[in-house]
Amino acid sequence: MTTAPYLLLDTDFYIRGVNPAYLRATGRSREELIGAFMFDAFPDNPEDTGSTGVRNLTASLERVMRHGDPHDMGIQRYDIPEPQSPGGFRIKAWSPVNSPLTDAHGRLVGVLHHVEDITTVYESLRHASGSGALDAGNGALDAAGQPTALLRGALRALAFHQRAARAAGLAASVDLPGTGTGTGAGVGGGAGGVSGAALVRRDALWHGITHAARQSPPGSGCLAAVCDCAVRELPGADAAVITLHGNGAQDVQLAVTSLWGQQAEELQWITSSGPSLTAFATGEPVLVPLLDQPSSNWPLFTDAACRIGVGAAFAYPLSTATTTVGTLTLYHRGEGLSKPPADAEVFAQIAAAMLLADLKGDIGERVRATADHGDINAAIGVLAATQHISTNDALAWLRSTARARAMPLADFAREVLARRPPEASF
Repeated sequence: MTTAPYLLLDTDFYIRGVNPAYLRATGRSREELIGAFMFDAFPDNPEDTGSTGVRNLTASLERVMRHGDPHDMGIQRYDIPEPQSPGGFRIKAWSPVNSPLTDAHGRLVGVLHHVEDITTVYESLRHASGSGALDAGNGALDAAGQPTALLRGALRALAFHQRAARAAGLAASVDLPGTGTGTGAGVGGGAGGVSGAALVRRDALWHGITHAARQSPPGSGCLAAVCDCAVRELPGADAAVITLHGNGAQDVQLAVTSLWGQQAEELQWITSSGPSLTAFATGEPVLVPLLDQPSSNWPLFTDAACRIGVGAAFAYPLSTATTTVGTLTLYHRGEGLSKPPADAEVFAQIAAAMLLADLKGDIGERVRATADHGDINAAIGVLAATQHISTNDALAWLRSTARARAMPLADFAREVLARRPPEASF
């Protein structure tokens, strides 16, 4: 069962389904919501004369039904009724995404409304700005008055982390005093659990990274903010690299703090061995405080890495509940260390949450672009080898033929690879 809050609407905006996570997020019961008109159940706050919740959600739902495409609403202030105080409203900020639902014949039958409650961190950022709001002067807002895509990604990932912490606390039936509704409960006591102090520290790091993401220059990403903050906060971490691995597909470096760290990471792909590859393959952290040891499992990588000054390496898998998708690797320059940096595993948890939060966004686009580039290069190589032509001629033929067939170049390259070799005249 998913812990993400979801609500199902029919085409007339009546609520037809709701999951437990949505009920917890809104403080409502299933009996109150099922069959209710969406905007009767969740009207605008009458005390907020500038409220836009109903208007913006209506526009988004109508857009989804008209075009048949999902719509990301960005960050939306939408207060909700307070069940314990009739007539009262609770201030809330959400990150809503609405998606069309169709039947077996492709006919639209409803809309899936997915929200993440980002109230805690959003309010934290508002107060931190010093003006009571996220102001455009510091680059936090885009032209539409929304937090930038970078900051929205950090906010969503933080909501993901907080929801996971709450779910862990519910599963263990443990509530941490003073955590409130924003930080969630933690798992305490038992083996493998997370102590209250650890959750407090983790939340502090989350907020620090979110602030770092807010100040990052255009074009950088949330994962870059994680890496930058790791090098700044973790003693002994001189470089940090986040890599998306792909079971045979080309690996993608999503964030790296320095050219030196990039070189250390790339040595693993050259030698086909090393801590990052092992952490990805096993799903377990690989901690090497003293890299230059005779008993090294990766003699080729170890020799090459020591030559460029790597003294220690700590690789952490970035995992979902079912699979590992990437790694966060920290490199130390110079002599080895006695142990991994404190809080390194927390940064790995943060990186995993951010990676999962953006797999369908900018990260997904980068992965697809990398895969496309790899397929195009492979097709060029096949053509050059089988047709006895130069790689420049092979690329020219690929481009001209793809254009003639009105196909994307990467799609035509995959068609070429599937036929090996193609029936073509040069």
